[in-house]
Amino acid sequence: MEDSVNYAEYTVAKKPEGSNLKKRIGLIVLYVLYITAVVILTIVTKGGGAMWGFLFFLLFIIIVFFSWKLVKEDRKYECANAKLVISELNEGIGSKPRVVSEELISAYSIIAPVNDEYKDQWSNADETIDYRGDSKSPDSYFARLEKDGKSKVVMFEVTNKMLKVMKFYNSKGTVVTTVRR
Repeated sequence: MEDSVNYAEYTVAKKPEGSNLKKRIGLIVLYVLYITAVVILTIVTKGGGAMWGFLFFLLFIIIVFFSWKLVKEDRKYECANAKLVISELNEGIGSKPRVVSEELISAYSIIAPVNDEYKDQWSNADETIDYRGDSKSPDSYFARLEKDGKSKVVMFEVTNKMLKVMKFYNSKGTVVTTVRR
């Protein structure tokens, strides 16, 4: 963590949407199938497997603990050293934060809220990267980067502190609005 005044970070959990939702539903179905198999096994063995049932229950808890982390995703936004760094945090075994975007804040032509007023700025980009935790978040912002004749838009969520830091490094291109945090 930075000790600078011009530092801000914010982490949000990815809401279950799209493929992430399908993965979560798939895991829940597997959990239900596992419990059903254990119940059927206990009935077939005429209740003689109480100890086995307890062991299968402990195994189930361990499986849920490790497998649920595979579908839990977080997004981390960090404004440090005049850069906006967006990372993807997966809590799987041995996983490390993956930086998906790292650019100087001053390089962005505009940093503004995702709303109808700026729709022409964020909707017609050559490449759009959506790293918001929730696509319907009222704190959604976008940053547009023009590089080598191509435009790239990165969507993310902000806090008041992040907006102040972005305004400090890119005073012309940053639109400040009231956000929840």
